[in-house]
Amino acid sequence: MLTSISRLALVAVLACAALVAQADELTPAKRAQIKTLLDITGIKAIPEQIANNTVQSWAPGIKQLDPKFPDKGFAIARDAFLASLNAKVDTPGGLIEQVALVYHNTFSGPEIADLLKFYQSPVGKKLLANQAKVNGETFQTAMKWADSMSADIDQRIETGLKREGLKLPEPPKAAPAAPAAGGVQPPAKK
Repeated sequence: MLTSISRLALVAVLACAALVAQADELTPAKRAQIKTLLDITGIKAIPEQIANNTVQSWAPGIKQLDPKFPDKGFAIARDAFLASLNAKVDTPGGLIEQVALVYHNTFSGPEIADLLKFYQSPVGKKLLANQAKVNGETFQTAMKWADSMSADIDQRIETGLKREGLKLPEPPKAAPAAPAAGGVQPPAKK
């Protein structure tokens, strides 16, 4: 039989568990605040960034396969890619819903409210207006910094690989230059 103290302890533990469960619940109010935060911070620009970056990453390979592939083809591919992403960005299971869960799992309701206040403040608005520029300059600065250390980085990579008995493959040798017009061709190998 439970004693009075045991019952009181059990009630306290259950009450605490209920509070923790409630604190972690994604209520409609918290979901709405997160969605507002995502709108303010520009979530709907992400599909365009993905479409642009993806199609740009395809371009060299496509141009290598077909040097005459027109730029118009890349624009068409990008537009189709973007249309596909935008069609699902704010649907069940879409980007906004998935990112809302990331925010929910990372921030409490009061923290989401504080973030909203910040981004609606003058300094928050300034951050949003300049974030792309700051991020771009930060990335470029970091790349220059890393490039300045390339000799040290290369040495450390080579040492680490050597310690494991590994070596990076040599890059392919460039094909010999074609002889000038009227020049002599090397004999064909038999």
